[in-house]
Amino acid sequence: MHPKVPEDLCFQNAEGEDWIINVAHERIGRLNMGREEVAALEELIPGVFIHKPEHRDIDAFLNDAIRHQPDRLELMGFALTEIPERIRELYSLQHLTIFEQDIRSLPPALFELESLESLTIQVADLEELPANIAKLTRLQSLNIACGSYDRPAPDYKVIPKDELSFRHLPPEIGELQQLEYLDIQYSGIRTLPPEIQNLKNLRSLNVVNGLIESAPDFIFKMTWLDRFLVEDKPFHLCNHGDD
Repeated sequence: MHPKVPEDLCFQNAEGEDWIINVAHERIGRLNMGREEVAALEELIPGVFIHKPEHRDIDAFLNDAIRHQPDRLELMGFALTEIPERIRELYSLQHLTIFEQDIRSLPPALFELESLESLTIQVADLEELPANIAKLTRLQSLNIACGSYDRPAPDYKVIPKDELSFRHLPPEIGELQQLEYLDIQYSGIRTLPPEIQNLKNLRSLNVVNGLIESAPDFIFKMTWLDRFLVEDKPFHLCNHGDD
């Protein structure tokens, strides 16, 4: 990026229509092209994955994603009730966001994505975080938020926290040795597993809007942790010598 060019840009064509849009801070980009131009660009540059109208169909979307092998993918707006098994074919995926309110479980195929570095799950409720999470050995950031609705009905009601299925983190989470950021929002979790102490690279631990009443004692032994937030009470642990 040229130092004198702003990161957020919009170029228009001769007809005054938007041609290229880039909103860097929100990772939003748009390129207005005809179908022939799209096909030529995708053929010219392997890995270029351009959203098309037919991508409203999950199978068509996955067909192109698997063909192009992107390193970043967002699954949202497909009205999914389960994560497709074909997701295991996205070998190059490093960053994955799933925002689908009706997904309740995470399949084994998801944990075959060995290159995954960040995983974000936004759903109405989650049955559990499986022990298979330990297979994602390169994971650096894990974000889970229940009470998330991508297409709420007019009369929808958020599931109360004490009725959520997502109430525990598995002990196997302590095996994610590369994990730096763990963020859990709106859950029925009441306690944290002591295996979290094994996360020596963890820098930020946020457990927000759940049912944990106070920080567990073992958190204060994690001297490498920069920040811990439980509910709305921040504990800054940069200096453990302070009271």
